[in-house]
Amino acid sequence: MRIIIGITLLAPFALGLGLGCTGTIGDSEGVDALPPGVPPASFAPAPATMRRLLGRQYRNTIEDLLGEAAALAAEAPSDVSLNGFDSIGSAQLSIGLNQVTGYEDSARAIAAAAVAERTAVEALMGCEPSGADDAACFRSFVERFGRLAYRRSLTSEEADRLVGVALAAAEAYDSFDSGLEYAIATVLQSPNFIYRIELGETDPHDEGRRVLTGTEMASRLSYFLLDTTPSETLLDRAEAGDLDDAEGVAAVAREMLEQPEARATMGAFYGELFKLRDIEGLVKDNELFPDFTPELAASMRGETLALVDHLAFEEDTDFRVIFDASFTFVDPTLATFYGVTYPEGETGFVKVSLPEEQERAGLMSHAAMLSLQAHSDGSSPTLRGKFVRESILCQTIPAPPNDVETSLPPDAEYATKKEKLQQHMDDPSCNGCHRVMDPIGFALEGFDGMGRHRTEVNGVVLDITAETDDLGFLDGPAGLGSVLAEQPNAVRCMVRNFFRHAVAHVEVDGEKAAIEKIDEAFSTSGYRLKEMIVALVSNEAFRYVGVER
Repeated sequence: MRIIIGITLLAPFALGLGLGCTGTIGDSEGVDALPPGVPPASFAPAPATMRRLLGRQYRNTIEDLLGEAAALAAEAPSDVSLNGFDSIGSAQLSIGLNQVTGYEDSARAIAAAAVAERTAVEALMGCEPSGADDAACFRSFVERFGRLAYRRSLTSEEADRLVGVALAAAEAYDSFDSGLEYAIATVLQSPNFIYRIELGETDPHDEGRRVLTGTEMASRLSYFLLDTTPSETLLDRAEAGDLDDAEGVAAVAREMLEQPEARATMGAFYGELFKLRDIEGLVKDNELFPDFTPELAASMRGETLALVDHLAFEEDTDFRVIFDASFTFVDPTLATFYGVTYPEGETGFVKVSLPEEQERAGLMSHAAMLSLQAHSDGSSPTLRGKFVRESILCQTIPAPPNDVETSLPPDAEYATKKEKLQQHMDDPSCNGCHRVMDPIGFALEGFDGMGRHRTEVNGVVLDITAETDDLGFLDGPAGLGSVLAEQPNAVRCMVRNFFRHAVAHVEVDGEKAAIEKIDEAFSTSGYRLKEMIVALVSNEAFRYVGVER
């Protein structure tokens, strides 16, 4: 039985792997006068792709559909980042036979756990089986479960096939529960579950693009904002037409952003963007940084995520404050590290003012960021500057040419990193990149490789001032934070980072004008992050896909 079903599933799965596509399409021809809400002819979105559920989305979906015990049995392949995001990797990288087999093993384990626990399965059945061969009860289950798992209603042929699988297994093992297990495992191995398939419908005003259907929009919204499958209620609303226009999408997005899961999803996004998810596995030199422990690393990660949550949800305020905030959030472990008093009677992360003498201000003075963008044995102005350029300003720093000597003389020849790196900044073969990265890092040299404050190195007082052609004069971390908070590119980069994650591709030329509307909405809202997200999901660049040419 296992062999028969396994072979049956592998064939459509393998076919599904080849359906993803990438690329840029040209301008499409429009009409002179378009109805309200129809994008202009110049709007040309990137072609549609199939993308796998991310690991966290796979587990969340299983838990929401089949319960906690089933989710604990789930095992998804690891995510792979591309162009800075796991979502882009999920849309452009294929999987191999080992991963297909892994999905099958995971599906079987999930199904067994779900049927053993029974609560979620019985709720989905809506019937009491009369025996192992109760086809009507199997159909009741597969139609409801399949709709939730595929994020759309099943076709009659799909339902018939799943009922057939269930009846065959039930007959082989003389057990209705065995039929349920095989039906669940079959659904969970389908490309319709593992992949988010977004085909859309042809735009009647432009054959070069397609508008996502209501259920496709429900799926895109739910996975972007909540990291899980759309609820039954949302699918009902989608099929009723509630997501057929920008206003309806915006209304549903506002509701979603009030759900607790939205805060967790925001944390996962910033954990990925800021590399915070890597900090607890970070290795530091034990002799130089004996205090760097997994417990402290977890507290460092929590600080940054608490600030994101505070600005985006608790205060719903100008998100640019993330760059120059004079306050932060600490738990008892981090309070000790920063040398601040943890309020008596509190628990978890609490808001505190930063000590003025430490000159901390905003994101880039957080211990997590300073630890992550450093070497195992000390600070790195280059890594810190590169992170700001790439992740905060969305600027590309190319790898050094193969024929360029990247090594520097030993530290012993220089009192400070600033003196040492001046060689790269003066070298014509290196200064093109280092002159834009290193000065940013010099402004953060008041912190060592794990984010501890310092004022001197090797008996030399640190100079934490620097200057770049585009950012101007940087007077330490506070000066850097103030510059970033007022930097238009930093605001534009926020929008583009969210967009790239949401649609699983880097923006193409035909989408740029549409994305500028999101920039404008972000500014008009007073830079409130939730309002920017609502503007993004109701924008045509989120609701349409292109056609491969």
